[in-house]
Amino acid sequence: MKRFGANYIFPVCGPPIRNGLVETNDTGEILRIIEPDSDFREIHSTQFFNGVIVPGFINAHCHLELSHLKGLKAKKPGIAGFIEAVTEQRESNQEHISKSIADAINQAYKSGTVAIADICNSASTLPHKQKSDLYFHNFIELFGINPDVAEKTFSQGLIVYNDFTKHYPESTSLTPHSTYSLSEKLWEIISEYLNEKGGEIVSIHYGESRAEYEFLATGNGPLFHRYKNSNIPFIVPSGKSPISVITGYIPKQAQALLVHNTFASPDEILSLNRWFHSLTLVTCPESNLLIENAIPPLDKFELKGLNIAIGTDSLASASSLSILNQILIIQKQLPSVDFHTTIKWATINGAKALNIDNKYGTIEVGKKPGLVLVDHFDFTKMRPTEKSVAKRLI
Repeated sequence: MKRFGANYIFPVCGPPIRNGLVETNDTGEILRIIEPDSDFREIHSTQFFNGVIVPGFINAHCHLELSHLKGLKAKKPGIAGFIEAVTEQRESNQEHISKSIADAINQAYKSGTVAIADICNSASTLPHKQKSDLYFHNFIELFGINPDVAEKTFSQGLIVYNDFTKHYPESTSLTPHSTYSLSEKLWEIISEYLNEKGGEIVSIHYGESRAEYEFLATGNGPLFHRYKNSNIPFIVPSGKSPISVITGYIPKQAQALLVHNTFASPDEILSLNRWFHSLTLVTCPESNLLIENAIPPLDKFELKGLNIAIGTDSLASASSLSILNQILIIQKQLPSVDFHTTIKWATINGAKALNIDNKYGTIEVGKKPGLVLVDHFDFTKMRPTEKSVAKRLI
């Protein structure tokens, strides 16, 4: 039995508990949550920490297999330039790739993450995940604008999917990359698959750049030139939009995670929220600022009652896999959003999106959510500071 106390406990499912105490068994299951009348440091066998204790973080969008691209330098600005840089620098020796993945998972674990929604284009992360105590939902990502190889692309994706389902049968999904990176033929194949599956969880890059909207509407812009310069055969789109692609190919019963949403309007997202039975918006603010120098209107999304979760994206566009770092960026960019709201985004909202809220996301009796200490907390403003660090307690 273990007891953890701090200046405040943020259970997320209720208001912060001042001088609270969390009691767990040796497996991390929450046994009791105590609100003492006096200083809990007097309670026997209690570890007291200066700061706040929150549930373990849910990283709702990550690309662990790109961890070796940390510090990626793009020659051109915007999403097209970033894609080009990833494509050019993605190849590396397997030893370096493997070590980078292992280091990234370890970094995420130490900084308080308990679950990761990870985008996979290969099985390179699989052996490392099997050695980790983290929960993984593996999104096997499909993309390709050449219609001539659509069936081959889907078949190759199924091979990776089958590799993962041997070890993660309940937490592996096939998913399209984005609204602009699939041929109509590949979209049709995926749509048929998703309709047969029913309520599959999908994770789609959405509204990440203005170039996405321009390419779909007019067939022009940075993405068009990126594809053309790569000598990839493709059919130029016209008269489309991200929302028309999504509603045209993704069934309503899918549990959708729309990632980034940097340039999506609240009305656009509300229409999609009405379309899907379950919709979560995943924000990766550090990545958005690096690639497009903008973040989505999260404050407006929150006021509309939309479900928001937080991801880090890959180390190619983020300095670390710390979810707290993403919260600090949101605080700086949107100071009106309070910490209790962002910690909800970082925990229970992501857990609900991945169907793991029965175990993770809140500090409640019977759950095993993990406990994380956030130190150097500003108790006057009730928010972390630039000096704050997230440390896993259990």
